[in-house]
Amino acid sequence: MSEKTTSNKGSKALLRFFGFFILLMILFYGFYYSTWYEQHIMPPLLSLQARISSFFLNLMGFGTSALKETVFNNDFRVNIRGGCDGLEGTALYIAGVLAFPFATWSSKIKGVIVGVVILGIVNIIRIVILFLSGLYWRSAFEFLHLHGGVILYSLFAVLLWIVWVNRRIKERTTTKKSNS
Repeated sequence: MSEKTTSNKGSKALLRFFGFFILLMILFYGFYYSTWYEQHIMPPLLSLQARISSFFLNLMGFGTSALKETVFNNDFRVNIRGGCDGLEGTALYIAGVLAFPFATWSSKIKGVIVGVVILGIVNIIRIVILFLSGLYWRSAFEFLHLHGGVILYSLFAVLLWIVWVNRRIKERTTTKKSNS
């Protein structure tokens, strides 16, 4: 195969990736900002995240409770809102996995499941850390909440996707070598 043909295939795959990725993100945001999502999905999701976060804080001895989307004790409270739910970073990861052209659908489904679980755990850790920062370092809470948490979580989601892609590329390279 000529270098030009290989280059054209790579360019087409890259365009398909970006097109599918952008389409998936548009669909995600259309759903994420819909009234139906905000009324039927977001409240139970945020409540679940609050209860799980409170559970882990209680394991550490902080005596918290969860009421709807709020985790609190006598000293501090955190309200989990849309944007703090981790779904945007998770959507980036899922869209990247599903749009990646050089992986089987089986590998993509496994990647989505494992990634969503990992990102869910990381988001609970993020909520717990934010609660602890509010308890022990209130002057930094807003910065950590608005900038550190969202940016670091999104960065983690992208890095997780890069790890997944790297593994798919290694698998593909190994498969091609063994078939040669």
